[in-house]
Amino acid sequence: MTLFLKVTLRPTGIVALRALPQSKMRTPLRYVPPTTLVGAIAYPLYHLSKSRTETIYERNTFKSTANSIVNLFEWVTVKNSKKPKLYGALLKINTVYRGNVQSAITSFPFTVLYGSSDFTIIAAYLINENELSRSTFTMRDFERAAWGITRLGSRESIVSVENVERGKAEIVESSSAVTSYAFPFEGFEVQGRGTLQSVVDWRSGIGDYSGAKRMVLFYPEENVRVTGPLRTITIGGETIVLAP
Repeated sequence: MTLFLKVTLRPTGIVALRALPQSKMRTPLRYVPPTTLVGAIAYPLYHLSKSRTETIYERNTFKSTANSIVNLFEWVTVKNSKKPKLYGALLKINTVYRGNVQSAITSFPFTVLYGSSDFTIIAAYLINENELSRSTFTMRDFERAAWGITRLGSRESIVSVENVERGKAEIVESSSAVTSYAFPFEGFEVQGRGTLQSVVDWRSGIGDYSGAKRMVLFYPEENVRVTGPLRTITIGGETIVLAP
């Protein structure tokens, strides 16, 4: 059996996440990638163990402390109640140095998640029970950490946790499934609307993205039917398609 957490998040208006690596004109991500989801729960999780360290120096590079818990997850995914909109602003920054005014132009791209109706983000964490039993954390720690999620990535991306559902489920093989959660786009036949987004494969590590592996995720705008050799799991009455 696989342990799971289903976390309902409500954003305060924007989610500012950028594609990496980036240039001066930074490219925003429309949807939350798995690396951000792992980092979001890792931050409060380490607070429970009295550690507030966010980065570590390892093998001549800086990495996120979230990298230390990657092996505990079977899969991490997300769904949005509505399709977010992208917006980018150019900002002029003025500084005074030794009496002289210096100016620079920078960009602040982000995803807009507010309007006339409510927006919610539901994150699903599938946790390997065997790996968890060998770690210093418990499922109770992860549940407490889920309630402690305050942001998705950048400090501008503030969220509030509305609900946390905890349980166990079984991963099964299937030839067809209906899902509204993001899934890897790897030769499956998909019926329905959605967006393809290239993201860092979180299983290859979190923190150093210069040479990280990438994968393409399909983010549904609504329920879509996926056909192919699938691995699926049902949590809280909803089906998730995992990586092959």
